Amino acid sequence: MAVRRTPATTQRTKTSKKRSLEDDTSPLSKRVKASANVAKPPLKTSARGGTSSTPTTLLNAIPTRLEVFVFGDGSAGELGLGTKNAIEVKRPRRNHLLDPKSAGVVNLAAGGMHAAALTHDHKVLTWGVNDLSALGRDTTWEAPMREVNGEGDSDSDESEPDLNPLESNPAAIPADRFSAATRFVQVAAGDSTTCVLTEAVLSMVGAHFARFRILLEPDDEVIEVQREPMLIPGLKRIVQLSVGNDFCLALDAEGKVFSWGNGEQGQLGRRLVERRRIRALVPTRVAIPRSRIASIHTGADHAFAIDSNGNTWAWGSNNYGQTGVTKGVGLGGSIVIPPRKVPSFVGKHIKMIEGGLHHSVAVTHDGECLVWGRIDGAQMGLDIQKLPLDDPNKVLSAHGRPRVLLQPTSLALLGCVYAAAGSDHNIAITSDGKAYSWGFNANYQCGQGDDDDISFATLIQCSAIDDKKLSWAGAGGQYSMLASAWKDID
Repeated sequence: MAVRRTPATTQRTKTSKKRSLEDDTSPLSKRVKASANVAKPPLKTSARGGTSSTPTTLLNAIPTRLEVFVFGDGSAGELGLGTKNAIEVKRPRRNHLLDPKSAGVVNLAAGGMHAAALTHDHKVLTWGVNDLSALGRDTTWEAPMREVNGEGDSDSDESEPDLNPLESNPAAIPADRFSAATRFVQVAAGDSTTCVLTEAVLSMVGAHFARFRILLEPDDEVIEVQREPMLIPGLKRIVQLSVGNDFCLALDAEGKVFSWGNGEQGQLGRRLVERRRIRALVPTRVAIPRSRIASIHTGADHAFAIDSNGNTWAWGSNNYGQTGVTKGVGLGGSIVIPPRKVPSFVGKHIKMIEGGLHHSVAVTHDGECLVWGRIDGAQMGLDIQKLPLDDPNKVLSAHGRPRVLLQPTSLALLGCVYAAAGSDHNIAITSDGKAYSWGFNANYQCGQGDDDDISFATLIQCSAIDDKKLSWAGAGGQYSMLASAWKDID
């Protein structure tokens, strides 16, 4: 998942044009720091109705080059459209710099204010904010001086800020940063972190975990900011990655889950003892009872794991019930730890889950799109007044306002196959290749043409995508991406 970045995590922030969900002063819960939404590739259905965790599931749903479409706010270069006409994109626009013939993107990830892609010829492309080295390459650039006439007016058009061309143009991390003949299979992005998985090892391209960093054993060397790709030690046979705000999950071929990063909200699935808090930076197995995990999924500060029997486990921040665990919701600082099985998902055959800041969205193998969590910012995409508002076991209210949807609830979308969650907006893809969006929309991240919040799941319509069969979506902090399989007609 990917979310709006706060001043604590970057030097460059954008003031929202409308009401900001970060200004919430409700006693229901303390607002937590925004994080980066990681959009992950769909998982392969196994014959038994669960999910397969073989390496082949890491490739895009349709293993071919992709056409990429972007929309939302690009003031930090996160749309990857270059330096011109790239700030406010109200509807999906084809990214010409990610042309399927020349660039050949096959896998994508949306971070908070940066993005990454893998190409058919095994390059790692990155673009967007690089203040904390999330792009894994040098983007040092000095903005040109503007000449000002005697009356104090600029001779140039200042309607758009100067974008750093090294950040706003997708570019490859130098090949010599990786071992020779490296073949990549997945990319994942967080707030200020990018990870890439190869056929053999896991590398972290750029990383910054809030006030948590990276720890190297055996000398307990702490790396404040990792500026170029680094091999993550101690992890073998990894088959899937998932990255939250400032923590990472890795799944190995034996169905074991490992976590590292910031664990203050329980997102690592284990309790941290103060004197050993630095050990949070070392990949450590998450204790999930008697389960072989098939897939892993993250939100801002919470996480999910689906086991081989189809059960869903959750842990982490739960102040708005975003884990699906209802116990303790509404109490400030509610945290689920250790991982718990989510009762409401029993028998649901969950295919994938995406977490936002305070809400989550899931897709079942039967094509249902389920939503739950925070409800007062259009995050749910449904008519709140039709919910059982008088039933405290299903909807939690505060000061006379519905605040939390406790039970996963199905949207009126038929044949949903994929979903992505940003901090407070969402995108769902249906089996006919159409995209629907809803949620917070101050920066056009819902792609509907205006900046009004989208209360209901609404079809995204524009000429750029009307004739495309979309297969993937990514929801960043203030922007979004869509992708469809490229049909080479030459």
